[in-house]
Amino acid sequence: MNRTLTKYFRVFFIQLKNNFVREAVYRSNLFTMLFVDIIWIAVEFSLFGVIYANTPTLAGWTQPQVYFFLGIFFASDALFTTFFQRNFWNFSDLVNKGELDILLTKPIHPLFLALTRWMNITAIFNLFFGIAIAIRYAEPAGFSGGMRWALLPGWLAVGVLTAIVVRFAFSIWIFWTERSFALSRMYYQFFALATKPDALYPGWVRYVILTFLPFAFIGSVPARALIHGLEMREFLTIVFVLSGFFIFDLFFWKKGLKRYQSASS
Repeated sequence: MNRTLTKYFRVFFIQLKNNFVREAVYRSNLFTMLFVDIIWIAVEFSLFGVIYANTPTLAGWTQPQVYFFLGIFFASDALFTTFFQRNFWNFSDLVNKGELDILLTKPIHPLFLALTRWMNITAIFNLFFGIAIAIRYAEPAGFSGGMRWALLPGWLAVGVLTAIVVRFAFSIWIFWTERSFALSRMYYQFFALATKPDALYPGWVRYVILTFLPFAFIGSVPARALIHGLEMREFLTIVFVLSGFFIFDLFFWKKGLKRYQSASS
């Protein structure tokens, strides 16, 4: 077991090094990404700044609490974007162009390689921006701090895992369709729901983003958990929903491999 984990970690860090070298060649990409990300963060802050100029609370959330949520959301999304997003954009090429062939011949799980092969190292700066924002607004948001900061990595992991399993559920259909761009666009339409606290949405929408399309697990639920804590049923919902998506993804991955036609066939 230890040898297997060591092998996977070694492969992951080799891929990390290769991607870092690749991005170091295109240094202007770093500044472009930083500029775009700063604009995105500024737009989100400006939106809520305008709203809170007219009301002290929004569905029970104060302005510092929403900014704390944005910090958690930015940090979680940065981790997903850095290590996994590019692989999902390239997932259709793996299947349509037969590039999955070489992954199937490696002595390591092909799904691990398919989801970690490409990385966007420059996006990691958003992680630091997000954590800095969360720290800045933690106290006025009512976050007790102290040892509770130790919970932050776990909740960021929940957010990243949610983004992976949900994004994969939208991508796996490439084995049955010629292109998956329409489904990818649909994913990002739904992803917009993750950029707001779940309490802001009507009851039925909130139910959807906490169950069938659990985008609230990316930033909203972790922020609520850190500020107020969660009830046991909410913890069980997270476990049940993410386990369900994991089983769903694995089942259709195996079904898809049976339909897969390699480049040599």
